[in-house]
Amino acid sequence: MKKDLFFIVVSILFSLSLNAQDIRGQVLNERGEALAYANVVLLTKSDSTFISGVVTADDGHFALLKATDSSLDECLLKISSIGYKNKYMSPRVDMGNITLIENVHELNEVVVSGNRPVIQMNRGKIQANIQHTVLAHTGDAIQVLSMLPFINRTAEGISVFGRGTPLIYIDNLRINNAAELNKLSSDEVKRVEIDLHPSASHGNDVKAVIKITTIRKGEGLSMNLTAQGTQVKHFSSLGLGKVNYRLKKWDFFADMGGQYGRTESLMENSLCFGHNGNPIDIRQSFNNNICNKSFNVSAGLNFSNKGKNDFGMKYKYARTLLGKDELSGTSKYSEDNITRYSEEIMLLGNNEKTVNSLNTYYTTFWGKENRLAVNVDYIHGETLSQYESYQIREKDVDTKNKSDYHLYTGKAEVFNPLWGGKLNYGIELSYTDNIHSYHADQNTNTVLTESQDKNRQKLCGLFVSQSKTFGNFNVEVGGRMDFSDYQYFYNGERNKDVSKCYKNFLPFLQVDYDKNDVSITLSYRNSMHRPSYGQLNSSTVYVDKYTYQKGNPLLVSAYDYILDFMFSWKDFMVDATHTWYQNSLMRTTQKWEDGTAAVLFTTENIPHYREWSVTVSYSPTIKFWRPKAEISLFKQNLAYNGRDYNKPYFSYEFDNLFRLSKYINLSCNLWGTAAGNLYLSNFNPTFRTDIGLNAYLFKNKLAIWLKISDLFNTDKERWHSNMNGIYFAKDRNLDTRGVMLQLRYSFNPQRSKYKGRTTSSEITRF
Repeated sequence: MKKDLFFIVVSILFSLSLNAQDIRGQVLNERGEALAYANVVLLTKSDSTFISGVVTADDGHFALLKATDSSLDECLLKISSIGYKNKYMSPRVDMGNITLIENVHELNEVVVSGNRPVIQMNRGKIQANIQHTVLAHTGDAIQVLSMLPFINRTAEGISVFGRGTPLIYIDNLRINNAAELNKLSSDEVKRVEIDLHPSASHGNDVKAVIKITTIRKGEGLSMNLTAQGTQVKHFSSLGLGKVNYRLKKWDFFADMGGQYGRTESLMENSLCFGHNGNPIDIRQSFNNNICNKSFNVSAGLNFSNKGKNDFGMKYKYARTLLGKDELSGTSKYSEDNITRYSEEIMLLGNNEKTVNSLNTYYTTFWGKENRLAVNVDYIHGETLSQYESYQIREKDVDTKNKSDYHLYTGKAEVFNPLWGGKLNYGIELSYTDNIHSYHADQNTNTVLTESQDKNRQKLCGLFVSQSKTFGNFNVEVGGRMDFSDYQYFYNGERNKDVSKCYKNFLPFLQVDYDKNDVSITLSYRNSMHRPSYGQLNSSTVYVDKYTYQKGNPLLVSAYDYILDFMFSWKDFMVDATHTWYQNSLMRTTQKWEDGTAAVLFTTENIPHYREWSVTVSYSPTIKFWRPKAEISLFKQNLAYNGRDYNKPYFSYEFDNLFRLSKYINLSCNLWGTAAGNLYLSNFNPTFRTDIGLNAYLFKNKLAIWLKISDLFNTDKERWHSNMNGIYFAKDRNLDTRGVMLQLRYSFNPQRSKYKGRTTSSEITRF
């Protein structure tokens, strides 16, 4: 019934036709490069009254609906973009190519005044111009993004509240590691687009997409060198070099980076459960030392012919040479409130990882607005994790986890004008081959078994969306159909119960209203989350004699049904979301089934629950001060095995950026959370303060960034859970207070013309 109703809505929207004229064209700069996010506004010639307006797409094209009874002779077309002179033209149906001329005087004024970027919401997308604004002098791309609405910092990088980790593109190429944002200087960022309602073409589990466009200059050699040192309890370092050579339509590029990091933290764990009618209480006190050494290198080329017959190729090699995770301390075991014994425990982990990836692309256009984009990816990865457990300085258990995976993906996407709007459709294909093996050498009687898991999947995804403008309204409707053949093998034998073929339909509907400073978006979509291959393995990992971790090959895909409302007025934005979850993947704790006095951490499918989230963001510019004030409320309606987890969860953020002079900025950022439930855990309040100073010298060629992180040493991880008769609590003092110094040198920085895009969300499952 839902599918029938959806197709009826699609048919009605596709059949609508208005007696209005579309004004079409493409906006370029003097070098013939497409200008994305340029404003195209239709005005009355007599008194400049606003009639309608749009923002150009990534390729500079626009289609403006003239929803008025006035003839084109009575109208005036205004085209504007930051850094370019405004252009006024007499409108006609086919405007062809429109060239804007750079306004050097205007750019200098913006640099001096330090005004905030023009942030606006159009068709549900938040667009921010960064270049020549105070945000261009904040440090790196993470600092830039954290100052934008609805984006929050995390230990891993950034997240979008209520939507999790976003999909991030830098110059059309998807990044798979947030560390790439640390490598991108803030003064290299030209523009950012935040899409909180991504279409089905991005994948079946993507809830937010961020597109970063970097600056572009002339031909020749460009170079960027970065050196960074951080002192917390221990010293960490980062080095990066990027080089690009542009010769007319060709680009040849390469980069290399290396990183060394070491952190140390103190952790207190409490584990309480019943066994054979007696209460068992385990108290653990650990010192956790983590050390990582890694490097990566990439190289590629691309040919750019203004979007017609563009192609390119990029190869990347990433290697984690050393990943040590050392946990040492004491564990006290009490039964029936009597301490039985206390022992020294040590857990030594060594991790290695190698990833080879290759991306190729081809794009072309024909006619006025027809475009084809084809991308192909190949990824091969190997990981090896070895853990040694010691009890009173004697080796207890030695385990090895090894995985080897291959991923082949391809995606073809077509963009066509249709019925006065835009039609986007395409196909995505992928083949996955993943092998995970687990081996254990044990000196004690533990409940460990060796295993090998093999996952094979063939996936075909078909997607389509149609958008059309009706005056101040824009409607986009579409969907995605996935066909997958999943095969699971345990110790060489195919599991018939788990190996299945799936067919899933995920619809999408969005209505936007844009007029002057007001933008409103209402959207509905379905998304699907397949379990990661780490969650699907059957191995049992030994932590200590009381705690084990295990995968779950019986996990099924999770579905989200999302209804979202957004409102924007000048510097004020609100986002409200209601989500109904089915078979959501959550971490749970269980007692060991065979009667052993131990607990098991695993992943389960939660049948269903609801969640509400609201975020209010305000980002004004007050002379030399640009603050960002944001507060979010998260409320879930979740019950698990007779216990409710419905306490509201608050987060807040207050970022401040002060322009002290033309070349010096000061930042002071505060953020934290209040106590509340997230999933099946209860989190305690958190709070953190960071202070930074940025200086740009020698005509912005040299950037110096000094940062004091976690000034008051208040950033802690504190939470507890109580499920299935097991109480578990963690109190961890994070190693985050310290000083960071970064130096960046840029010579003739250039925006990449590389247009390749990672093709499949399967990559995130490894």
